[in-house]
Amino acid sequence: MVIILLDIVFTPLSLGFNYDAKFLDFYNILEPVIFTLDFFVRMFSSYVNEHGDLISGPRRTGMNYLMSGWAIPDFLSWFPFEYCANFSHSDALGFTKIIRLTKVSHLAYRLHSAEKVGFVRFLLLLGLVLTIAHLLTCYWSFVAVEWRAHLEEGPFVPKTMFEEYSLCWSLVIGCVNASPPVMYSPMELISVACFMIIGNILQASVFGAVAALISSLDENEAAFSKKIITTSERCRFLGIPEDLAKRIRGYYENLWRETKSVSGDADAFINELSPALICEVKFQLYRDMIRRIPFLSAKTLAPAVIEVLILHLRTVIYMQDDVLIRKGEFGDWMGFIGSKGTVGVLDPNSEVCKILCILRKGDYFGEMALLQHTKRSATTVALTWVQIHVLCRQDLDYVKEMYPTQAEILESEITKYKYMTSGTERW
Repeated sequence: MVIILLDIVFTPLSLGFNYDAKFLDFYNILEPVIFTLDFFVRMFSSYVNEHGDLISGPRRTGMNYLMSGWAIPDFLSWFPFEYCANFSHSDALGFTKIIRLTKVSHLAYRLHSAEKVGFVRFLLLLGLVLTIAHLLTCYWSFVAVEWRAHLEEGPFVPKTMFEEYSLCWSLVIGCVNASPPVMYSPMELISVACFMIIGNILQASVFGAVAALISSLDENEAAFSKKIITTSERCRFLGIPEDLAKRIRGYYENLWRETKSVSGDADAFINELSPALICEVKFQLYRDMIRRIPFLSAKTLAPAVIEVLILHLRTVIYMQDDVLIRKGEFGDWMGFIGSKGTVGVLDPNSEVCKILCILRKGDYFGEMALLQHTKRSATTVALTWVQIHVLCRQDLDYVKEMYPTQAEILESEITKYKYMTSGTERW
């Protein structure tokens, strides 16, 4: 890719401005060598066909490469035209170096195939505009012979190649913006007309890309604003008191701030994946959290049991000061604190709200009522906006029914856990 970018810069310069630096001699030797190696590597590289099968073998890969349409540009890109030009002393043959730019088609294909979103897409378009401006600048210097002959009549007479390039660049930019220079020949008139057409196309492309960029940046915020407006209107229609409606709006504001989404389940896309991917993603997200529970981290439990439990986890969001579990009620679920938020456990022996313990990311609660079918021993309150991953008793019973042999091991681990925590206070 670096060699291709250097070609885009120096090949037009050498043709339009007779640029001939010392390092170009080494570059002209290195470039055909690299492109030759690339030619044969591409010819014999394996590829994936339209059915998703991996095809290998020099005969099949070579035939596929020759029929793909890339073989001719790649061959022309490494042919040593400089040696032919030096041998024959023909300036016209030196112009064939422009054929090397056929390799740019590979670069354009890669950039078009890459994932492009928002700002990256705009940068690619900006690079295309600068490249076209550079090529047109070198082209103008090459064809504008009459214009060059009248340079001394103008207010600015370039003395170096940089000054000449700057002058041609400014004239080309003026042409694409409908501000042409003085022209003296039919070729210059036709070239300037083409420059204006190209300029109109580039301006339309840039304006469209900028509009798309701004739209993509504001798309999510626009969805959030629309959600707030429609929710407020719906609350007024239903006659919901203003203080409660304010809390509802606060819920969506917190949801947007923490997840950049207006959906209560921002990770719902996971359920759209294939079963294998769903299992892999959820296992990656919740594996460490599950392993912190003693009765689920035993080595004797089959990995399939843990996978099924992870697949049955669901996410619930609580606002600050929301009560998660209440002392004295029967519980049929336990919760794991997600990536954000804290939960406070209130002292069950105190008549005032006194925080006994603060639970953070990865901590769990409510397992005793889940396992023993008893009432909750304490009240827990969300101290901040918090995500809770919930495991219900029916999910645990489903695993026992699905894996009868593992059910005995699981019951044994649960019994051990009850014995371990019999002298401690759990919720």
